[in-house]
Amino acid sequence: MQTITPDKRKAPRMEVNAAATIQVLGLTAAANSVASPANIGDISERGMRLRTSIAIDAGQAVKIELGERMFLGEVCYCAHDNNAHYNIGIVTEQCLTGLSGLRHLITALQPESARKLERV
Repeated sequence: MQTITPDKRKAPRMEVNAAATIQVLGLTAAANSVASPANIGDISERGMRLRTSIAIDAGQAVKIELGERMFLGEVCYCAHDNNAHYNIGIVTEQCLTGLSGLRHLITALQPESARKLERV
């Protein structure tokens, strides 16, 4: 007879199938890894599970980009599956939305861009 363990998660998960990218963050911008493709399998208000072809150690800080959203979080587990991929659990700590508007604002606030705007 199989014992069923109750789900101990504090927030319900929503199943999704969404393409994203994941990037391991270093102590400096130069130490960040290159963004790698990933697929988000499920998501909740506290975290997500994604699948990717690279292993990422638990405890690593990561950035996940999904369309107009960017999540910052920490890897809580990484498990190899039988298809040469890894299932990675992320505890999300921050979420930004409207990235294209934010990129436009950053560009406009850069000194070179500011001088161009003054000439107009």
